Amino acid sequence: MTPTLVAVFFVAGGVVAAGAFGAAWRRDASAAVASIPVMFAGAGVAFAGVARFAAAGGQHLLGQELAVLLAIAAVALLGLGLGIAGRESAR
Repeated sequence: MTPTLVAVFFVAGGVVAAGAFGAAWRRDASAAVASIPVMFAGAGVAFAGVARFAAAGGQHLLGQELAVLLAIAAVALLGLGLGIAGRESAR
């Protein structure tokens, strides 16, 4: 079975939905912030899939580069959110 762009979008949508569900389900702020990188991972899967199935010839690294950029942003956001949540719970 070969993957198609539609299958990649379904997987990416499922990962984003799982992250949104995890963020909405948790009552604790630090646990909810931990689900945000999962949503960024879904967007990264979508970008990498679009780069893989792009119509033009040649190497398509833009989607993979954006996926790496999203992963870095997700880690930074996680650290920032956990730092803020840690300061709020100490009061």
